[in-house]
Amino acid sequence: MPVDQLIGQARVVIVCPWFFQADAVGAAARETYLRLSYDDRFDVTALYTLNDYDDVKGRQVATLADLLLDPDFLVADVIIYVFAIYHEFFNAMLVGNGHAKQVVRFHNVTPKRFMPEKHWGVIDKSFAQIQNFRRADEVWADSRENLEELARQHVIGDHIHVVPLAVIPPAVAKLEDKPTDLIELLYVGRFAVSKGILDLVKAAAQLKSLTDTPFRLRLVGNMRLSDQDYVSSIQREIKKAGLEDVVEMVGTASNDMLAEAFKTSHIYVTASRHEGFCVPVIEALASGCIPVSYPVSNLRYIADGLGKLAADDTPGSLAEALHKVVESLSTPSALLSLDRGEMSAAQFDKMAAEYVEGFSPLRFGQNVSDRVGALVGDD
Repeated sequence: MPVDQLIGQARVVIVCPWFFQADAVGAAARETYLRLSYDDRFDVTALYTLNDYDDVKGRQVATLADLLLDPDFLVADVIIYVFAIYHEFFNAMLVGNGHAKQVVRFHNVTPKRFMPEKHWGVIDKSFAQIQNFRRADEVWADSRENLEELARQHVIGDHIHVVPLAVIPPAVAKLEDKPTDLIELLYVGRFAVSKGILDLVKAAAQLKSLTDTPFRLRLVGNMRLSDQDYVSSIQREIKKAGLEDVVEMVGTASNDMLAEAFKTSHIYVTASRHEGFCVPVIEALASGCIPVSYPVSNLRYIADGLGKLAADDTPGSLAEALHKVVESLSTPSALLSLDRGEMSAAQFDKMAAEYVEGFSPLRFGQNVSDRVGALVGDD
């Protein structure tokens, strides 16, 4: 690249404590880094405590003091903080580096009522730290739910923008191509109290009593980021309910295994109590899976009606919603029973593909580059 082009680049630093693989926050931080690095207007560096990605270049910093004194941080024109839970790094936005525009990507915080008591202290600190966002020049909310959460925390203004995440589906498939002799249900996500996996197992038990249609539920989760005590309670519940032949606890899956699970599944189901975005719903739609969930947080919005919301957040209501979708899938010539209305599998595939395109890396990259360009006066 010519030297004069390098000189003219805006220097961007992305501050994310953990660039973890198989984690929505780490993936979003990585995608932000990559998309900005593809833009010749920007010179991008990442600062972190841990980084799983070889294609994210930057530096490991251990403490807030190290961050504030980091040479790339000090010369940055734009600092992007990727926030999902309390970390001392996010106190840096109170002072910045004295001249950079500051941006916060907000991934939301799970409320205490959905978390074990041992985590309440850090949850309180996380909500308190949201007030630091008042020092930011822009705040990027992942979703409508996160925008509403910022308003509940009294962080408002026209500098707040909804900038949806990029989603790269593990698989692309069509619902109409899938055989329906066995209806495959899939959950993908962490195994944690807030994700409602015990409710999901109970809903599966009730569904078994509602339908004669054969079905299977697979639970795929990142064990590295899961609550091991909760994992044990899920295993006990499966055995207690006699669901060993219906519910399979896969645990951590390879990329190929995850792709195959999405390709062969008909329904993505979650009993999560709180989602700031819910990447698996977009992954499900891309792979020909109908999302079925509780009517809470961003799950109310993320499927855009191309799924089925339960009447309330109870296992019985989730089982009823699943029953309607399972029966419509297993009945020849029946139309799918979805929140947007009845439609054929072919119509679902077409509308889902159009909707998912709005979360493509290309669209995400354009959104992020436009926002950073505007901040540095290069739009």
